[in-house]
Amino acid sequence: MNMKRILSSCLLGVLLTSSVFAERASALEVILGNDHRHEWREREQARLVLLRREREERERREWQRRQHEKREWRSRHEYDYR
Repeated sequence: MNMKRILSSCLLGVLLTSSVFAERASALEVILGNDHRHEWREREQARLVLLRREREERERREWQRRQHEKREWRSRHEYDYR
């Protein structure tokens, strides 16, 4: 009977200790900045910046292509402007 009481007390102590350490570890993650939501937000913002830069680059290339086509058309039809 005494042995069962000692083992159950030890088991209870281990469970309580592990839960306290788990709470401290999760609190330290938040304090030290290992919050996963914060990391996700930074990655999402970086992804949006990259997408915006790619879109701007495509628009710039399209504008340049249209300008080039205009110059080509004008050079072929130069006599119409004189």
